[in-house]
Amino acid sequence: MAVSANTLFHFTKSDALKSILSSQGLFAQYSDEHFEDIFPEKSNFRFNYIPMISFCDLTIMQLSGDSKHRENFGEYGIGLTKEWGIRNKVSPVIYVHEKSQPSNQLQQLYKLLYNFPKNKNYSDGITGIKRELVDSIKYFKPYKGRWHKGIRIDNTLPDLNYYNEREWRFCPSLNEYQVLSAIKRYNKKKKEAFNSELKTKLIKFDSDDIKFIVIKDKSEKNGFVKIIEKMSIKTKQKNELITNIISFEEISEDY
Repeated sequence: MAVSANTLFHFTKSDALKSILSSQGLFAQYSDEHFEDIFPEKSNFRFNYIPMISFCDLTIMQLSGDSKHRENFGEYGIGLTKEWGIRNKVSPVIYVHEKSQPSNQLQQLYKLLYNFPKNKNYSDGITGIKRELVDSIKYFKPYKGRWHKGIRIDNTLPDLNYYNEREWRFCPSLNEYQVLSAIKRYNKKKKEAFNSELKTKLIKFDSDDIKFIVIKDKSEKNGFVKIIEKMSIKTKQKNELITNIISFEEISEDY
């Protein structure tokens, strides 16, 4: 069995998948990411809200057998070609653990920058380096950790091996949207406002970019067929998309 797919899957809820198909694109959203094992205890970067669209590089069979992944991210997904992902600057994340060299380098770079003498002759250069440091954080992921609800750690759940997700991400540039320190504990209304701003940037795809439309139960297929029939694409493309609909129920029965 292949350990890597030529497909990047984005999983979500039923209504969200219908919206993705209707708009023929995906919006980034702020996700809270945790770096407790990477940055010093007093660092503002221990918790961050990072604008992103998250994908996984797993085969459909791996996803079918991984109920935990579906529980965490949703039972409904769109599978887009990896070629589409690369064209749109979607990149695999870098998994690090607390003793890894990249993790240590981030820590040292952070300490050097934030303890650097404040000298106006160097201020522009230091500001630029800080921006690059923050930008690089968007593509780092702890090798393992605990499931979080917002910035709170849920101690009732076991540690997760994030490496199993084989995550890829699209992240808007810092010139467009900032990485936000979750230390500030933004309230729900404020976070919704941040996410509303992100909806000005739709990452489009064509029907030919879609390899799978994954749903939970085969009984739901007609609802998604109706969405596809309303899409502004040719009849031949609609028919091809309909044949790409597959349910986890069918996979468990037939494979």
